[in-house]
Parts: sequence; structure tokens; C-alpha cells
Amino acid sequence: MPLPLKGAANKRGAGVGGERTAPEEPKPAQKFYSQAEKDGDVLDILLTDITPNPFNDIRTMGDLNALAQSIEEDGLLQSIVVMHTEEFVARWPQFADGPKAIKTKYVIAFGERRWRGTEIAGKPFISAVLNNAVIPKIRRVLLVENLQRQPYSPMEEARNFWRLHTEEGMSYREIAKEVKIGSTHVSRRLQLIALPESVQAAVEEGSLNVTDARRLEEALKDSPEEQEAAWRYAVQNEVPIKDAIQAINAGDVVVDEGQKDEGAPEGEGTPEGEQSDIPEQRTDSEQDSDGPDEPEQQNLPEAKPEQSLAPQEKPKPERNEPPAPKARASTAADRSARERNSAAADRTQACLHLVTSGFVPDEKQLNALYARTLLSPIQQGPAKTRAHAWLREAGKDVIGVSDSDSYFQAVLSSGNDDLVQLATFVTALAASEIRAKDNRRQWDRTDAAHVEFLIQAAGYVVATQWERDQLTKFGVTFDASTPTDEPVL
Repeated sequence: MPLPLKGAANKRGAGVGGERTAPEEPKPAQKFYSQAEKDGDVLDILLTDITPNPFNDIRTMGDLNALAQSIEEDGLLQSIVVMHTEEFVARWPQFADGPKAIKTKYVIAFGERRWRGTEIAGKPFISAVLNNAVIPKIRRVLLVENLQRQPYSPMEEARNFWRLHTEEGMSYREIAKEVKIGSTHVSRRLQLIALPESVQAAVEEGSLNVTDARRLEEALKDSPEEQEAAWRYAVQNEVPIKDAIQAINAGDVVVDEGQKDEGAPEGEGTPEGEQSDIPEQRTDSEQDSDGPDEPEQQNLPEAKPEQSLAPQEKPKPERNEPPAPKARASTAADRSARERNSAAADRTQACLHLVTSGFVPDEKQLNALYARTLLSPIQQGPAKTRAHAWLREAGKDVIGVSDSDSYFQAVLSSGNDDLVQLATFVTALAASEIRAKDNRRQWDRTDAAHVEFLIQAAGYVVATQWERDQLTKFGVTFDASTPTDEPVL
């Protein structure tokens, strides 16, 4: 009599244990290798399989020799955190190819200093926790963390705040909360981004203090040529910045109108054709102080009358009264422009969230979106370019064609209905946003409907007073309990 066979019946045929049987559990080795690495796993990884995080701009690591000695004697007390390179470059494709390409299996999320210390200690492996979930927000997290830990120069702070605001979509209040500083400090730093590069360089090297730099930006707002001319006049004639500003307003200095506006660093500022979101002008009581960490430098001694004259000019009679300053643009108009730009940056993040999250609009939402796109004047080329960029950033550019026109032609030729529908939705969304962002036109019901869709679909928060006023005008409801971003004067 045959012995009974153990295990569940194998319906496909003869199994390992005999006729119509299969093993109940895989062998230990098979079970181990069938499990993929997942978030939370603690791994022992070769140091050479890890690349430092390209978003970590701190390269001064302190005394690594002391850390290495501690690791050699006591071991690594806290594991580093790593991400899979394959998933990292899917989210950040600029590191997939070219000179910045990452070739190792892992990228450091946190703990580069411990990784370098382990290398100096001569240990080939390091303990690391896998965390791919942090990939979408890793740049923002590192910027905030480094701002909290590393003393930056005023211009470095300004550029990092600018990245958080324009690239990560954070409001001034959010930046201040994350970095644990005052929102006034954030807006004052961001004023420096509006200055010409030559003036920014002077702040960087310390020859121009922050208070005087902000005074230049506020007194000669929206005129980088005058700002640079005033700075050069103050240096050449050894006079205080306030006297140089007065000379500009009096017309005593010839301003070269052909100078290039170099307010924002290339690649870090506002995209071509768009206005920048520079903090609003402060009151006179705020202009003379930039906080206890930056006392205003002593003004240089007053120059002799002939030193205060522009080169090659004859002496002018002394004036009993200071000249009246030239008329400037309305501060209310400036504020509206800034708030409109800030709202556009927030909406862009909401649109990108919809693309990244895989949101699928219902039939009513889709029909309304397509109607707004087809029946309103749109900029088709820019809309396709922006839609393609959003798809790439969301990791949904499955065809991998770099040129926007060629990409959408390939989508149409693919025969993939889901891909065509996604590309059409994202392009229509981009067209609506570009139209709403255009500062040359007034909003209408179409723009209000676009924002209403973002509120419903993406949980968009209306954070500026300008946009709230527009939505109220067209009867769109929104959460008014959230405070606005812009500080009240």
C-alpha cells in the first residue's frame, strides 16, 4: 500500500513529493531570494555601492577623523538612510544620464558624514535603512535641514529660500515655520534676489552690508540699472548708500539703461517671461535693521562736495532743500503683482500634485476642463512644453522622448488610449494654468473655474488676498480660515 503523500494537491500535474503534490513552503534559500528590498529594511551595503546625495550642498563635513576613530572603536551607532538609485532618478531624471549620472545602486538620503567617516575608518560595509518614500521631498527636506544646522551667508540663505519658494512651492510662512525663523527674516532675505548680480556679489564678499542692500532694493525698486549705478557711485565716491540713492533720484548720476537685469541667478530664479515674486517693501521703521545677527555697518565719513559729483561734471550750487525723489510705482500695484505671482507658484504645485498622484477626473470635470481649453484663447506650444515637463517630473514620461512636439506625436502614434488620455488631460491643465498666470490680462470666469477645479481635485489652498478677491468676485467658495502668506503692513 503506497504511503500517503504530504502537501497540497498540485493541479498542474506531478509535483516534487510525488503524483499531484507540491511542497507546502519554498526552501529557505528560495524564500530569502524571492523577497525584494522594501522600505524599513536594514541593509549592510558596500560603501562603493553608495553615492552621496547630489542635493546636499554642504561639503564641509567637520572633523571626520574624530568620527572615523569613534566608528573604528565603537562601531556605527546610527545607520544611515539610503534610497534606490533606480527610483531616485525616475523622480529626478537630471541624474540619470550625462556628467551628473549616478551609477551606484543606492543614493544617500541622510548620513553622508557617517558614510565618509566609515570610509576613513577602513570598513568596507555600512549599515543603512532603505527609505524610498522620502524621494519626492528629499530636496526640500535637505534644504530645510541644512538651513537649520549650517551657518549660511545672507546670499546663500536668500538663494536657498528662493529654491524652497519657487521650486518646492513653499510660502514664506511655511519656510519660516520649517526653518524655525521669523517670516520677516525670510522676506528680507528674498529681497536680495531682486538685486543685480554685481550688487549680490558685493553682499556675498561683505563689501556691502545687508541693510544697505535692502535699502537699495526698496528705494530703487524694479530698476536694477539704478541699483547698480547707486552702488558703484557709493564705492567710487566713498559716500553712504543713502546719499547715493539721493543722487540717483536727483538725476545727478547718469544711469546706463542698457545694463542687463541680472536680479536672479541663472537657473535659480523665475522662468523666462514670468515676473518674479519679490517680497513687498517694508516700512521705514524696518529698513534700518536686519536683526541682531547683522548690525548695520558704520557709514563712511562724509565726502567733500566735489567728491559727491558724478565724473566729468562741473560743481553745482549747494541746495538748501534735498531734491524730491522721483515718482515710483504704486505699492498697491506692486503688492498685487507679487501676490499674483505667488498664487501662480502655488497653483503650479497643485497641478503637479494632480499629475504625480495619478488623479483621474470624472466626466463632468473633464468636459469642463476641455471646454475651457478649446473655447478660450490658449498658447498651445507653451502648454505642451509645460505638460511634458510635468509628466517627466512625475515619472510618467513613459516614451522617453526629450522634445515636446516629438513626444506628443509619439503618444498619438502609440495606440495607447490611457496614455493619450493622460497627455491630453495634463496639456489642458497646463493651458488653463498658463492662461491664469498671464499678468497681461484680467481674470474672467474661466480662470476662476480653473482654480475651483484645483480646490476640489487637489485640495488647493487659496493663500493670497489677491486670488481670494478674484474668486469672491466670481462666486467661487474657498476656505477663508487659512491666513494669507503676505504679511500685513
